[in-house]
Amino acid sequence: RMLHKGDRYFVPNRSDLIMLTGNAGGLSISVDGSLVPTIGDKGEILHNVSLNTDLLKAGRVARP
Repeated sequence: RMLHKGDRYFVPNRSDLIMLTGNAGGLSISVDGSLVPTIGDKGEILHNVSLNTDLLKAGRVARP
């Protein structure tokens, strides 16, 4: 699904989910209510970003 400024998406608790982003630095991602480190730079396009909560919290984005 396409998200726009101000949108929120609550990710289901699954380990096989990935996302594509056209502005990685423009995203605010939180896990269990806590913000995680940014996944990329402003305007950076990323493909196949794993939504694994452990990797996101550690600031290590997995790109399979």
